[in-house]
Amino acid sequence: MLRTTGQLIGTWLRVTLLLGLGVLVIGWIWGFGSGPFVIAVLVAVVVELLALRGLAREWVFEARGHWWWF
Repeated sequence: MLRTTGQLIGTWLRVTLLLGLGVLVIGWIWGFGSGPFVIAVLVAVVVELLALRGLAREWVFEARGHWWWF
């Protein structure tokens, strides 16, 4: 279970890092107060929430298979 938790946290950190870099690049290209930057931030938030939801579901599914979660 610890291995699964570590993998999921690592995946979450990679997704967050890529989304953050993408938002920064868009901010540098179009400016941090522009419309595309605001849209990029909103899209990044939605993608982050969807990723968290999927990772949480995967963790719960894995946790059901271990006796100490019953």
